[in-house]
Amino acid sequence: MLRALDRSITRRLGRTLSAQGYAQLVTLAVQLALVPVLLRAWGTSLYGAWLVLSAVPLYLSFSDFGLTFVAKNAMVIAVAGGRRDEALRIFHTVFALLCALLPPLLMGSAALILLFDPDMLPGLAGVAPGTARAALLLLALNMAAYQLFLLVCAGIRAENRPASEVTWAATARLGEGAATAGAALAGGGLVAAAAAMVAIRLLFLFAAYRWLRGTAGWLALGWRAADRATASALWRPALAYMAMPVGHALLLQGPVLVAGSLLGAGATVAFATTRTVVRLGTAAINMINNSVVSEYAALHGKGARAAASVLFRWHVGATLVATFCYAAAIILLAPAAVALLTHDAVRVAAPFLLWLVLAVVAEMIWSALFSPIAAINRHARLAIGFAALALAGVGAAWLLAPRYGLSGVAGALAAAHLAMVALCLFTGRRRHG
Repeated sequence: MLRALDRSITRRLGRTLSAQGYAQLVTLAVQLALVPVLLRAWGTSLYGAWLVLSAVPLYLSFSDFGLTFVAKNAMVIAVAGGRRDEALRIFHTVFALLCALLPPLLMGSAALILLFDPDMLPGLAGVAPGTARAALLLLALNMAAYQLFLLVCAGIRAENRPASEVTWAATARLGEGAATAGAALAGGGLVAAAAAMVAIRLLFLFAAYRWLRGTAGWLALGWRAADRATASALWRPALAYMAMPVGHALLLQGPVLVAGSLLGAGATVAFATTRTVVRLGTAAINMINNSVVSEYAALHGKGARAAASVLFRWHVGATLVATFCYAAAIILLAPAAVALLTHDAVRVAAPFLLWLVLAVVAEMIWSALFSPIAAINRHARLAIGFAALALAGVGAAWLLAPRYGLSGVAGALAAAHLAMVALCLFTGRRRHG
């Protein structure tokens, strides 16, 4: 099917898939290696506290708040259409908006963190309030620095160079994981680990920008080309896309908070470790999704609808085959993998595992259906719907956990992701019907 596409597209997809493969290897290595390393360095109690404490800010520090995601797509579309001046205007406008938004965001986060009482969460038992607040403040700073890093990544992708963008992002992720492990093994606690992450993020922000300036001299951070009309055009899809990291944070980290609050630190570690193993398959699907997003945007900018249709059929077909093969394999392998990672400290129960696998399968499918819509910044209704479903899913997990334990939490996640599949299918039919 890919033979119907231009050779330049297939070559670029090959390079991007290779870069995505590197990125996913980095993600898996960091996720899998940190479990035994932090358990050994900190013990179950402190590691469980880290999972609870860093749940939302750590996820958001690897997420997109909307502006940079929309800018990335819009810049690729503009450059593909021969409009570099428009791409520069978008770049400067988003930089100006980030400079205006990040300081009050950080101040508001700091105020909330200083009012936060760690004793409210059973999973933070034994952690000094000052330590918890200091770690949260550093994680909030890391979250802000990452937004600037994402804008630099948007500049790197502007000329449809997704492979370079992915390589920079993955290497930065590897550096943060190594810094976290190093801080823990050196005897540092939660604050030392968070501080190490901030230092590495700032280092990669500077290095990536220097590389951008050397390869795309027409792009430079600044405010000169920023204007209100561009900000207005970007604002609506950006605001809508902010619901995506919020929804993902709710469904990825909300259950950790539910387990830590209602079921204790042991259940938190069991849930987080099992989910890490079960979600290994999302690496392959994310690799496919992330490889084609830039191509969808570029083809849209050129008006190449036939080529985009061919790419979509290949994309969804590959996703379905990979998803169902993976589900069969992980059901068989997950119990042994979890036992190995935790040195037999965690045993996986069948109902809990099956519900988690169903949730992951549904997430893989809807993410493929969502990608081409998001690539051209027409995702508003789906993004808001996802956030609503995520909130409902976490609420259901809170209600089901006391009676059904971790199986109830996983079942609530599966229901939310299945509903998102239905929503994506309905939206797709309306768009093409």
